[in-house]
This record gives sequence, structure tokens and C-alpha cells, in this order.
Amino acid sequence: MISGPVRAQYNQSEAERFLTVSGQPDYIAIIDQLSLDDMRNTLLGIWVQGLNPRAYWTDDMEWAYQRNGSADKNLKARTNQEFLQMLQDLYSGSVDPQLVGFDIKFVQKNFLTTKQLQALLLAAGNSAGAIVEAVAPQNPPYLSVKEALKRIYPACSNGQWTPIKPSKKSLKLNVKDNVIIDIKKRLALLGYRFTNYDNLYDSDLLAAINDIQWNLRVKPDGVISPGGRTWTWFNVSCVDRVRQMQADMEKMRWFPQRFEDRYIFVNLAMTYFGMLDRKQNMSMAFRTINGRPERKSPTMRDEIVTVILNPSWVVPPTVFMQDKVEEIKNLPYWEINNYFNSHNYEVWNKNFTKRIDPSTIDWWGISQGTVAVDIYIRQKPHLGNALGVVKFELTNSFSIYLHDTNQRELFAEPQRQISSGCIRLEKPFDLAEYLLQGTQWTRQVIEATVAKPGEVLNKSTEISLKKEQRMPVYLAYLTSQMSSDGVIRFVIDSYDQNSDIRRYLASPF
Repeated sequence: MISGPVRAQYNQSEAERFLTVSGQPDYIAIIDQLSLDDMRNTLLGIWVQGLNPRAYWTDDMEWAYQRNGSADKNLKARTNQEFLQMLQDLYSGSVDPQLVGFDIKFVQKNFLTTKQLQALLLAAGNSAGAIVEAVAPQNPPYLSVKEALKRIYPACSNGQWTPIKPSKKSLKLNVKDNVIIDIKKRLALLGYRFTNYDNLYDSDLLAAINDIQWNLRVKPDGVISPGGRTWTWFNVSCVDRVRQMQADMEKMRWFPQRFEDRYIFVNLAMTYFGMLDRKQNMSMAFRTINGRPERKSPTMRDEIVTVILNPSWVVPPTVFMQDKVEEIKNLPYWEINNYFNSHNYEVWNKNFTKRIDPSTIDWWGISQGTVAVDIYIRQKPHLGNALGVVKFELTNSFSIYLHDTNQRELFAEPQRQISSGCIRLEKPFDLAEYLLQGTQWTRQVIEATVAKPGEVLNKSTEISLKKEQRMPVYLAYLTSQMSSDGVIRFVIDSYDQNSDIRRYLASPF
């Protein structure tokens, strides 16, 4: 069994232990309707929700239960408080998202009101397990990681997940080595399928290793080299994988408990886009390019409100200062105008009322310490625009949006955390067609409107979406998931979110 620190001891006072709703009499009165036996059994199984049972049902509590049973009134009072604290951690999360990083654009959710909690308890038939299911997140990404945890957590103690001793030689197709038997067993636990569980590196294993290497963001070659990145992936312990999933489940508690009937979910860690429309029984899935670790794409909820064909690109302040100005400084003075013309760049004043000749600007006088720059670089609409020819405008104030790209070849690369924060889409035309269905903007019209090779335009076409057309967008950095094929996949935590979350978790494994 996975153990971890407990939050409180049985003999501590209520004031020392409970500083949130778990110490409030109105809430306690509701929870008191549950039986001690039912709450104990539910708390012991709460690991399935990514919470450590030992944080809510301690050794001291178990000792008292074994000695006195359900007749122990003090234990019942303590269990009421612990169970309520667990419900709050389950619903709102125990980690304040504002403590994790500037890229987390959520605030911690308020817990249910007493009226809401009482209604849920009534609907649950005074069942502790049923009230947990009613309070727990039901959004699909959370449920995906939950299903993965249900498979892996027991494997940490039942012998299914055991350390694999690395081979001293490179393993590749048609090589035989006894360690391959252990590798296949481990991968089968994760959901990869094999015809034979012998010591031969066969085509089934090659497909699995290529998939793993792709998720490690390296070009797959199918070779497991001594001391290489693939072996490092196999050497991660079962407990650490459980902790990874626990952190991901905590992230999804920041999001709404349920998603809408139609929504977009972008997994920033796996650089993947998913769209689901339940009413139309329609879905999309394709690759994304999103923020590199030093310019992280934010974790947030937003919605698409406008589709822009042939967008112009106003260079964001960070990109302006750190990229464009530095590029220009490396140019000879007489090459500056050519640089701007070749990229279809223009320089504008801060109000966009006047164009400025770029050769008249003292670019070398602009530095990282400059307090304010009263000019902007704007790239005119064309096929080579940094935003491509389709942009999906969101409502946030962080200059984050979804868009096409002029570097479409990069979607073939496994390492796609390379943008300055915005989300580049592999199939923007598919999304535009979906969002604009029922309007004059058919796929044919969209494709006829966007810039062609060599064509430079002076203006964009903005199409505002009606309220019912607006599309919820969720961005999250999940490093683990169970995919639709039943395979549990893990990726590297380049954003270091998991370690930050574990620092603040109330019930770490």
C-alpha cells in the first residue's frame, strides 16, 4: 500500500486541525447522517479519486475503530470532520491554483453550500460512496486519469509492477533478451497489446516503444539503449506514476465539475487538440503546437467568440523584446527595410494611427530594461503570416488564442512545445468549418477567401459567433491519461507543474 504523511492525529483539537468548512456545525450536522462504518469504508477506498486514504483515516482512527467499533462517539465526531474535509478537497482541490504558477489562470472553487450538500446527500440515499461520486469531478479528462489510476494503484502493491533490471545491450527489433519478457509485462499493464510474451523484440514491442518515444518527444527509432531516455522512462517507479496521476487529477478539480455538451480540450503536455459535440455525435482530434517551458501556454477556460480569416499579426511584447528586436539588432543598418518588406512587417505607433519607417527607429536603443515601447510590429495578412490564414479569437486578456501557422511541417515533429504561448492547430480549417456551419461560410467559401501563395492582403475578415455558436475551450497540462485505445500514456512534465502541486497537496501519496 502506498503511504504518505497524514494531516492530523486522532488526539489533536478541532481548532488545530480544521480551519475550513469541516469545522462548521451546519456542515457537520449534514455529514452526521452518514454511518461511521460507511464513512470508514469509503475513506479507505478514496485513493480511486486521487486522494490518500491515510490523510483522512489515520492509524489512530483505525485503532479506535477496532477497539470500540461504531459505538465510539468521539471517533464518529472526528470521522464526520475528516469526511467533510475530504469532500472539500475532492470538490475544490486542496491546492490553491494561484500558488502553483503564473500560468494557472484559475482561482480555487468555493465548496458547496449546506443546502447543496444536503440535497446531494438526500439524492445519494445517505450513502457515503454515492455522495463522493456526486461531489467528485465528472469532466472527461479527470475521468480518464481516474481510470488509469484504478489500474496502476493496485499494481504498486500486488506485484504487477516490479522494477525492471536494464539490459547492458541495445534492444531493437529481432533481438532476444530475457528482460524483454519483463518489458512486455509492464507495457501490457499499461494497455499495450502483445501476441507473444517471450524474450523476442517483435513488431508489437516495436510499435509500443515507438509510441513511448514519440511521447518522450524524440524521433522514434525503436531502440532501447543502455542509459537512454527510454530506459529512464521504464525506471520511473509505480509510486511516482501514481503521484503523477494524483497531480493531474488535482489540476482537473480547478475546472468545472462537468463540461458542456460541446467543448474543446487541449492537452498542453501532450500537444493534442480534442473537440466533442455530444448533440451532433461529432468529434475531432489532431496535433497542436503550444508554449515552450519558458513561455508556457496557460491553464485556463475560455471560449471562441470570433473566427478571423486572413488575420494580421501584432507581435506580442515578449516576442517583440526578446526575439524581433534582437533579430533586427543583428542586421546591418541598410538591411532593416529589406527585413521588414520580406516578412511583410509594418511598424505602427501605439494607437495604430500612423505607420513609421523602420529605418528611422533606434533599434539599438531598445533593451530588455526599456520601460515602455510606443511602437508595434504588425505583419500583414498573407499565407506566410505567423498566424497562418485562420485565427480563433478568445476573450482573455493574456493575448492567448488558437490559430493556423505558416510552419505546418512542424506538426510532424514529436517535440511541439515550441510556441510563445498561443496554440497552433494542425487542422484549423476543420474547426472553422464546424464553428461556422449553418452560415454562408461553408468550407468552399472559407478556402476561397483565404490568401493564396504570393498574395498579400490589406485587411482581415472577422466573423463574430452568435452566443449559441461560441465554443468553450479548456487548456490543461496533463502528463498522464488513458486514451480511447485503453493505453495509459505518460509524458515529461516540462512545465514542472506536478512538483509544484505536490508541494501543497493536503493528501500526497
